[in-house]
Amino acid sequence: MAEESEDEYDLLTVIMIRQGKEPEENGIFEYLNGIFDGDINRIQKYSHIKWSEPFQKEASKMTGFGDRIYEKGMRTGEQKGIQQGIQQGRHEGMILGALMSGKTPEEVAEMLNLPLEEIKKVQEQQMTANR
Repeated sequence: MAEESEDEYDLLTVIMIRQGKEPEENGIFEYLNGIFDGDINRIQKYSHIKWSEPFQKEASKMTGFGDRIYEKGMRTGEQKGIQQGIQQGRHEGMILGALMSGKTPEEVAEMLNLPLEEIKKVQEQQMTANR
């Protein structure tokens, strides 16, 4: 490992954990899974701490980290998806409005600075929906 001065790195420390040669020696992985899943019983199995009830309640709030990350990611993804859907709906509305006013797909593409293929796709979808 290369030696670097402290001002050349941040405070992040990386610890690499590899599975042992024996398949039954997976305690650290089971422990870490317990932490990320919020499974207090699994964590207790590997810790040497007396787990009082208040301590268990506090620990259960702190664990489940993986679930919280997942939930936050899902909420963020949903919000972005909704925004993209709204934006796409606006695009389609502008395209359809221009086409219904008598403009050709080429004129609409130039006017809205969009690819002609996108204009034709929206036009085709509208014609299919009206059948």
